[in-house]
Amino acid sequence: MTAQRYQAIFDWFRARPAALRALGYAQKISVLGVYLVYGAVLAVTLWQRSGQFWRVLAVPTAVYVLGTLLRAAINRPRPYEALNFTPLFPKDTKGQSMPSRHCFSAAAIVAAAFTVWVPLGVAACLLAAVVAVTRVLTGVHYPSDVLAGLAFGAGAAVIGFLVMTWG
Repeated sequence: MTAQRYQAIFDWFRARPAALRALGYAQKISVLGVYLVYGAVLAVTLWQRSGQFWRVLAVPTAVYVLGTLLRAAINRPRPYEALNFTPLFPKDTKGQSMPSRHCFSAAAIVAAAFTVWVPLGVAACLLAAVVAVTRVLTGVHYPSDVLAGLAFGAGAAVIGFLVMTWG
């Protein structure tokens, strides 16, 4: 996206304070919701005593660590750095925009949730989509950052679950 496209989005939200507040709430609630779903997934696996607990703990943790290392290696500037604007909700983080950590974490949690209980997976998937959209709309990530985050998180988690299940 271009600086002009981000500015048009920001102008739209700034002209509509209620929409801007809703975006802020959506951003915070979706992230919190993903982590609450993850807590529920962990609780369900403990309650069921199915032996899945360590898998649903280890795989998202491994995705988080690997994704964080990948971000550091790529070290892509954030849109507000590269295009010289202030995001809708000020943030001062420099670089490490690709892939989005929120998105790869959410995608790994989605995969974990689907392995335990499909309704939790669906809920996590919907929340992850909101996380991705709000990261772009607020100007802290490019669309490619969130898409890469979702793809990396989902792909790495699926591989992790396959390895831990059949390995």
